[in-house]
Amino acid sequence: MISVPGRVCLVGEHNDWAGGAAIVVPMDRFVRVRSKAASTLSATAVLEGKAIAWQAGEEPGALRFVPAVASLVSEVWQRPVTGAIHIEGELPAGRGFSSSAAVCVALVRAFAELCGQVVSTPEAAELAYRAEHDVCGIGCGRLDPLACAWGVPLYLRFSGDEVGVDLLPAHLALAVGSFRTPRDTPAILSTLGRHYRGEVAVRDWEGVRRVGAVRGALDGFGEQARSARDALYEGDLGALGRSMDVCQEIYEEELMPAFPELRAPGLVKAVRALRQAGALGAKFSGAGGDGSVIGLYAPDDPRIREGVAALDRLGVEAFAMEVWCSV
Repeated sequence: MISVPGRVCLVGEHNDWAGGAAIVVPMDRFVRVRSKAASTLSATAVLEGKAIAWQAGEEPGALRFVPAVASLVSEVWQRPVTGAIHIEGELPAGRGFSSSAAVCVALVRAFAELCGQVVSTPEAAELAYRAEHDVCGIGCGRLDPLACAWGVPLYLRFSGDEVGVDLLPAHLALAVGSFRTPRDTPAILSTLGRHYRGEVAVRDWEGVRRVGAVRGALDGFGEQARSARDALYEGDLGALGRSMDVCQEIYEEELMPAFPELRAPGLVKAVRALRQAGALGAKFSGAGGDGSVIGLYAPDDPRIREGVAALDRLGVEAFAMEVWCSV
């Protein structure tokens, strides 16, 4: 069985496709893929408690990543790729935990096992990215597959197609919450990407204002990622929390007023509740909207239970997790 973790983005959302820096940590929630040899390609899955199935020749629907990854690796490895695939996991879709990237990384590794291919961590991440971005047409970047494939705290630097990957020391705890209704991640990525690239009419003054808002916000996220990296190396969770708070402030003051897709009243309430429960910093995680929220705590701080309880009272599914990695 192949297990791949989801990820939490501490700081630096959207800097993968825009260029900049980000910090990601793995979750203790996983996607798991079992595979066995077969003469055709088929898949079954249990996704958020619902059993679904697909076989070659049918519309894949929610299992679209199976034929997407299979067709890509078949082309790259220059051989037919078949097999019976079963997917299950603990990551809710559309909440900001990179469930789709985790599935694609797990599928790459599962098909590699079936085909006797040796795939490195960077190769698995790149193939997963290409399956999502090129084959499925999702406007994502490389952050999510890299985070899921490595499964350790990372400082990521993006410049075009070039990526720098640095392992980070980290010892921290997070209260993590996911809202019950998924937001439209592809729509958010499409809207932000279009405005970041300046694809608005010359005399569309509101569009021009949004272009400035996106570019300024994403630059700010990248700047805070660099500050947060220094904080982690110094073991300064207070400074890390302040960087997280600055990112949330940028989100609320720059992006939410400009883009209806990013207005998130539930997120704002959850962030305030986490701070009142002693979080060192709290912010959105992922594409944005009412998807997921995180609060930072020291590993030995019992108030994290208060943070989780505060999210539960708001109707947000919440849990606590600890991140530990020495470099």
